[in-house]
Amino acid sequence: MRVKVAVSVALVALMAAALRVALWQPQSVVGQAPADGLVRVPGVVHVHTTLSDGAGSPDDVVRAARATGTKFVVITDHNNVDSKSFEGYHDGVLVIVGSELSTTSGHVLGLGLEDPSYRFSGDPRDALDDIRDLGGFAAAAHPTSPRADLKFTGWDLPGPWGVELVNGDSEWRSAGWRMLMTPALYVLNQRYALLQLLNSPEPMLARWDRLLADRDVAGLAGTDAHGGFLSYASVFGLIRNYAVLPAPLTGQFDEDRRTVLDALRHGRVYIGVDALANAGDFSFVAEAPGRRATMGDTVPASKVRLKTSGRMPVAARLQLVRDGTFIVDTQGPLDYEVQGAGVYRIEVHVGGARIPWILSNPIYVFDASAQAKREERAAWPARPEAPAAAMVLDDFEGRTAFQPGSDSGSTVGEPVLDPHGGSDGRGAARLEFRLGEPAADHPGVFAALADWTPRDLRGHSGLVFSVRADGVYRMWVQVRSENKAAEDGMDWGLQSVRTSNDWQRITVPFAHLRSATPGTSLRLDLQKVRAIVFVVDRGSVKPGTHGTIWLDDLGVY
Repeated sequence: MRVKVAVSVALVALMAAALRVALWQPQSVVGQAPADGLVRVPGVVHVHTTLSDGAGSPDDVVRAARATGTKFVVITDHNNVDSKSFEGYHDGVLVIVGSELSTTSGHVLGLGLEDPSYRFSGDPRDALDDIRDLGGFAAAAHPTSPRADLKFTGWDLPGPWGVELVNGDSEWRSAGWRMLMTPALYVLNQRYALLQLLNSPEPMLARWDRLLADRDVAGLAGTDAHGGFLSYASVFGLIRNYAVLPAPLTGQFDEDRRTVLDALRHGRVYIGVDALANAGDFSFVAEAPGRRATMGDTVPASKVRLKTSGRMPVAARLQLVRDGTFIVDTQGPLDYEVQGAGVYRIEVHVGGARIPWILSNPIYVFDASAQAKREERAAWPARPEAPAAAMVLDDFEGRTAFQPGSDSGSTVGEPVLDPHGGSDGRGAARLEFRLGEPAADHPGVFAALADWTPRDLRGHSGLVFSVRADGVYRMWVQVRSENKAAEDGMDWGLQSVRTSNDWQRITVPFAHLRSATPGTSLRLDLQKVRAIVFVVDRGSVKPGTHGTIWLDDLGVY
């Protein structure tokens, strides 16, 4: 009898808990909508489709966005911009296309890219250069992922890139035992189930504050939506980026694309956890004599007041953070007189949740001199001048040791010497290639120029040469050395080079070469160099590509 009673009590408790979960709703918000003259537009960044490893098509993504009131979506399939033709307005949803680039320092989002004529190389510096030159904005993806191959490690990389402060994939990977409850909770209440997977962002916020000490850094929420069991709609309704704009979207694609990307790039955006409460009416501004600024803006450190307003849950707790330190903790709107220069951001906490309901991007309070130094630290470094060759390996004047090579489906034009194609109007090597289409029984396609002369290059730091092409291509520079432990008796080190129509002087430091076999360390023996190879393959350009690359004055320094 006691057992039956205990079982009955347990069942009643379980049913009550299930009913509580099923009936759970986000908190209501109270107060007046902001009167700051700005418009808040909800959107999601970092979405995958069937064009990489997503479960849904771009059309499925649009349907989910429309169902959740999401006004813009940035699709970022892995290492491609194949959804570019879908970019535009669809059923009132602004679709912008970028890519998630895999690199040896983790993954990098490229938002708003043009479709390149070449492949991405996997080198983190190449990724940032490519994103910049393709008109996009870079952000470190899932930087605190518990998976080593996904965790971002390129914190010293140059340039004005941003970071994902929250990432959907990292959230569930870090949820531990809470993930075991998700299927049952998800059936009862999708929003509640996904909220239980969210973790405290404090480690990432501390990293962000350290970056912000040196330069402006936009912080974003990466949905990392793949569809499938965790549907696009359920994930889009969980957490979003609110772009803060001076006026509503116009419905004109080109103009609105520029406006949204500019907001994301400069941090004119805040992160709202809509599953906790509707975050669409939050304002954080700085008021100075004759000027009002918002997140992502810089104002001079004189007579500045920081103010928040908008609709919030009754018990919302607001915290003002200056240079990584909490300086104000209050309920209700903030009106704070700035006491000194610094980086100021807002966190709003609701009801004991592990993650803040709202994370703002900073307002920067600096004088012109301090801001100029911050901009300098965020600038792209100038390309160093290539060193002079200490020894010429091939000047391509009338003779060369380089030989053409290709798979059976690709071609390399002959002769490989162009007597007037060089940077000085004299001789050059010519890689006139047509890359074939790979097949299931023939996946490897390549076109190359290779010099198989054995060399002892000890005492030298790297290769130096000149290159130009009739288009923008990616090409691999390979140095192969003897290694009896390797499968083919050689270790292959490589570096990518992106060509242009103009002559460039390129430096390939031996110390910067990476192994051609992913996941392995390069053991280059400069005493036993057995080949220098210039090659295009399916990892550098798209199959079917044809063009011409000229090489001149190859040496070592």
